[in-house]
Amino acid sequence: MRIFKFKLTFLFFFLIFNSTMIEAQSDFRPGYIITLQGDTIQGLINYGGDAANAKSCIFKKDIHQKKVIYTPEQISAYRFYDGKYYISNNSINYKFKTPAFLEYVIKGAVSIYYYKDGERERYFTTKDTLVLELDHYVNAGSIPKEEDKIDKVSQKYRGQLMYLMKDQPSLFEKLNGISCNSKDLISLTKQYQKLVCPSQECLLYEKKTLKDVKLKFGVFCSAGISNLSSPPYNMYISDYDVTKSLDFKSSSTYEFGVSLNLYLNFMGENKFCIQLSPALNYVEDYKSYIERPLYPMVYGYKANINFTTLKIPLAFKYSLYSSNWSVIPFAKFGLGCAVYLNQNGTYGYGSSSGEHPVLSYSESLTTNYDSKPKKVYFIAGIGTDIKCGKSFLSVGANFEYGSGQLEGYRSDAMLQIGFQL
Repeated sequence: MRIFKFKLTFLFFFLIFNSTMIEAQSDFRPGYIITLQGDTIQGLINYGGDAANAKSCIFKKDIHQKKVIYTPEQISAYRFYDGKYYISNNSINYKFKTPAFLEYVIKGAVSIYYYKDGERERYFTTKDTLVLELDHYVNAGSIPKEEDKIDKVSQKYRGQLMYLMKDQPSLFEKLNGISCNSKDLISLTKQYQKLVCPSQECLLYEKKTLKDVKLKFGVFCSAGISNLSSPPYNMYISDYDVTKSLDFKSSSTYEFGVSLNLYLNFMGENKFCIQLSPALNYVEDYKSYIERPLYPMVYGYKANINFTTLKIPLAFKYSLYSSNWSVIPFAKFGLGCAVYLNQNGTYGYGSSSGEHPVLSYSESLTTNYDSKPKKVYFIAGIGTDIKCGKSFLSVGANFEYGSGQLEGYRSDAMLQIGFQL
């Protein structure tokens, strides 16, 4: 019955996770749009990937209002505060087959724009009224198809930049060594700006780069139900062997631990995490009592045993993170190693010609193990992280399954609450 309740709880968390998945993919952040008439409207803008941001601007005046989708033909520009700035291709008088928003990378005497066109990365530069697309043809995702006739290692963009910066030949040596990417183009543009207009700095619109990885610490506690499966009855082994006849009932389990969370921000802000969560786990008595009639005798087998275990799970966690959400669903899965530190318990056996056998043999199962047993298990979990300032309160449900003691398999279903600093 208790296992059934935990399964219902696990299902409840899953349904919450599933129902919020689509909506949580949105990540609305403070920003503004600029209309075709030049008016500025403040609100929230969905922070998508490069390709999505180039196609449209998804805007809300506030979090409770319906979203409005603007195309490059409907607005002049949009920007995230202290972040990326996008302008319509019409704003620089450059015609595209399909209208697009260009990311304004840096503004100066020479300005740089970026546009992800499907799998291809494209860069544009402007000086006065001249607009050029840098001819580098780097394919972002895979080797170009033969029919595309793309020169993957084209260096034409260097000649184009030399033409734009021909008034500063001291930069030509640097130009011959740069790649056509945001980092190199920003560096080059800044140097050119210092030479032609030292009193005025470039405006850099590139979003502040997150740390590639981020480490956070946390603490947690869990409680739930543990099951230890029993090996099949074997009438041919000794009655003094505890594994001969077992039928364990569910037992309570609880644990306390710490977590080390390594966020892989280069894959998405606060979305992907490798989580190491060592915990000290305790299981109350697994209890087993079986009577087996074998005419004219009745045999009885009784066992009570509990374990203290050091669990060391390593899990991959995915969060549906959104900067404007305070409740963030997550799912995780991984593998763990359970190191059994000690066990306590007793085993008894007896027989009788009467209705109930009298236990005539008893032995202690208590041991600290000369060699600590190590068992591998699988872990899966779902839950939500709740923002508390810069910290998170985590509530979830975990399920673990793997090898256990006494030739059985162990499964734990637990509710977990934790706090991440």
